[in-house]
Amino acid sequence: MMTLFSIDIWNKFVKKVEEEFKLKTYPHFDPFFNFKKDKSRIKLLVSDTTGQNVAKHSFLPFVKIIVKTARFRYQESDTNRDLDLTAKEREKFYESDTKKRPIAFASHFDTYLYGFYSYALNEKYQAYIKDHNFADCVLAYRTDLNGKSNIQFAKETFDKVKKMYLTGHCTVIALDIKGYFDSINHYILKEKWCKVIEEDELPIDQYKVFKSLTNYSYSNKDSILKHFKINLKKKKRRGEYWQSLLDLIPDNIAGKDFKSKFNLIRKRKLIVENKPKKDGSFAGIPQGSSMSATLANLYLIDFDEYLNKLGQDKGFIYRRYCDDLLIICPSDQADKLEKIVKDKIVEYKVEIQPKKTEKIEFKENSKSVIRGINRKRIEKEKVVIVPENEDKYYKSLQYLGFEFNGQVITIRASSLSRYFRKMKGRITKTVMMARGKKSKSDTIFRKQLYHKYTHLGKTNFLSYAYKASRKTYKNSKGVSKEGMDSKAIRRQLKAHFAILKKELKLTDEQIGKKNLRL
Repeated sequence: MMTLFSIDIWNKFVKKVEEEFKLKTYPHFDPFFNFKKDKSRIKLLVSDTTGQNVAKHSFLPFVKIIVKTARFRYQESDTNRDLDLTAKEREKFYESDTKKRPIAFASHFDTYLYGFYSYALNEKYQAYIKDHNFADCVLAYRTDLNGKSNIQFAKETFDKVKKMYLTGHCTVIALDIKGYFDSINHYILKEKWCKVIEEDELPIDQYKVFKSLTNYSYSNKDSILKHFKINLKKKKRRGEYWQSLLDLIPDNIAGKDFKSKFNLIRKRKLIVENKPKKDGSFAGIPQGSSMSATLANLYLIDFDEYLNKLGQDKGFIYRRYCDDLLIICPSDQADKLEKIVKDKIVEYKVEIQPKKTEKIEFKENSKSVIRGINRKRIEKEKVVIVPENEDKYYKSLQYLGFEFNGQVITIRASSLSRYFRKMKGRITKTVMMARGKKSKSDTIFRKQLYHKYTHLGKTNFLSYAYKASRKTYKNSKGVSKEGMDSKAIRRQLKAHFAILKKELKLTDEQIGKKNLRL
């Protein structure tokens, strides 16, 4: 049976980890693991060609947290749909909501064990899609793309749209797989895994990794803290030292050793198992582990190959970024292709999210300007587009954080809204730290704000957006890359520094007046 280990793969993995290494200190059941110092422990497991060492390893349950992301969305209704509104007037129809995403963290040690298998399996996967001639269509979680980022992926996509609409009408179909990670069927996953490594069955070490990710268990971090009445913020303020969640459980409840405390957590039913679905099928892998991204790519290898080949035969372009699917096609093929994709993907026990499906047609408007038109809405409302109503049905293609309306590329509106909301929240917090009753200094740390929320920072949202706006830019490794060459993006960002300074001054004045009243 085949092993994924080789000295060459191990050395490449070590180099990658150590280049990016930072000690992980998130709360888990095991102590922090310093890979640079203790990588020999990982090597001892993965280098065993019999696979027995990994097969005997006890993977710890995942620790799950809920990541909440604020969103600001336009709420289209019968009331506002037909109104001829300016951008400013449309703002009152935006509503905020919160996207909740469960993220499961592997233990500190298991993270690096999964990391090796993810790296080695991803090498096999990338070789497979190249050998089968469909490497161009899968964009996410790749290490063989010569440093390309979402900037290049989005630009290449928009360029393909431009090229196609020059030959006639072009339609882009954007589809989203509903609950992808939770829907991954274990039987199909195992079959595709075997296919990539060219084996009839998984070797015992890889099977153990497979089982730990399918028949997995997890504990909710907040549930543990709440159950044992643990306040992490207080402990941090007091400077109390701890390395694992088990350290936080008082010794007088269960004893001092790891086994006693871990058994107590099990006994009190704070550990949950991934159970079969209502139909009796076994599905779902934890989102957040080092392996999850690789498996998300690997799961749809046959689907990707099928659509890529069909695209070459029929003259359309297919792209997938994890659970986001994109078809760029002649408009007269759009309806048929949408049905083909939806029918085909059912074979993989996943389904398309109807609400998130978009169909945008790029064609000339009454002024002979190419614009994106909301074909999905037009079909739903059964309207005829005429010069008097066409602007109400304009819609930009949103892809990987950018928007393309047929003429210009901009940063996605919701991304900008999120950036400004975060900036305002951080300003309030910074001012409160300086002006609050418990503050030890009345200095407002402007440099920190500038580093996080202006062009002066090197690795923030603004620096990324400005890179995207240029014709070329240098990435973090100093390599020159192609940008969007977009004046529209630069106009979007032009006032950010003035907005920050104005908001900072206003917040300082408001909090100062409030403190005076107190």
